[in-house]
Amino acid sequence: MQPSPYTPGEVARAVPGRAIQLAEIDERLSVLADLGRLVGRIRVDHAPRGFGKTSLLREYQRRAEARGLLSVWVTAGEEAGLVAQICTALASATETSGDRARASVGRLESVELTLGVPGLAQVSGTRSVGPRVEPRGARAFEAAIRDKTDGVGGVVVLIDEIQAADEVGLRTLVYAWQHLQAEGADVPAAVFAAGLPSAPERIAAVVTFSERIAYRPLGTLGREAEEIAVVGPARALGVRWTEEAVELALSIAQGYPYAVQLIADAAWTAAGRPDPGHVVDVRAVERGRSVMQADLEALFRARWAGCTAFERRLLGAMADLGAGPVARATLAQAMHATPNSLSAPRARLIDKGLIQPADRGLLQFTMPGFAEFVRGNGGE
Repeated sequence: MQPSPYTPGEVARAVPGRAIQLAEIDERLSVLADLGRLVGRIRVDHAPRGFGKTSLLREYQRRAEARGLLSVWVTAGEEAGLVAQICTALASATETSGDRARASVGRLESVELTLGVPGLAQVSGTRSVGPRVEPRGARAFEAAIRDKTDGVGGVVVLIDEIQAADEVGLRTLVYAWQHLQAEGADVPAAVFAAGLPSAPERIAAVVTFSERIAYRPLGTLGREAEEIAVVGPARALGVRWTEEAVELALSIAQGYPYAVQLIADAAWTAAGRPDPGHVVDVRAVERGRSVMQADLEALFRARWAGCTAFERRLLGAMADLGAGPVARATLAQAMHATPNSLSAPRARLIDKGLIQPADRGLLQFTMPGFAEFVRGNGGE
């Protein structure tokens, strides 16, 4: 028996179907590593939960480190604030890099304390908490980035869940990068981030020039990418999927990355965690589907429990209108409400990963099967 090569709910080991995104990142990393120049626009990949944003961001990190670049990872939303998180990560990344690096850490700590944010009182990580950084701290943060790139070849800052960052931290980061765009073309640094579909709106509410940020939506997987995600990991272990099994798995997953991993993992288990030379057939997928449905049912119920009464009513109206894209105006009419009154609950449901914009003026359910759940069980 072989352990499952699939990773539902975990950081994936590969990101099939994201060739465009990876090609763009490789080009940006070349600017950084080969030319020693600033990547001038902060990049934000955004999508609902379950679309593989964190896995994609981790792949960016792996590629940056393969180029010999220093990478630091933060997940936004900590009480300390975004700027303090980044500075702490930069300091931590150089704790064992020699005298020059330790001197650089000291300067970073000084910058943090000058900004008035939680910082490192010592290299050991002791913290002292102060008031949050003011927007004027962008210059000091810019100086910290300049200082950190000196002698390391280049720095890549990776920010997950950027929509959860504090307003002052977002403003400081974006203003610092605006300064670098104008005055620091020779500073080898980049910021790559990932967040929910609300991230662009969230950032735009904080800074007025967010057009300087490169927003990149992540869509569902195409058929070829889905097939690679199902067949590829098994093939690496010497196991083959039959054509019928692949077809059924893809029809179940419907391009939703989390569902692809979930059905493939369930089918692998149902096939007895096959050894090399064995096959995952359509019967294994059918048996795995019932296990997958139980997992999805638990996920659906957890998400449903986190909704307000009005949000449930909105979801119910969407489900009654079908599983496909629904016009916002049609939805408002079905609820006997105005489109404007749906804006706030719609945004919350997008953040919860239950619905997503399908096109201009259209909404659709994010996860396959959720519309049926709402119609059949949602009211219980």
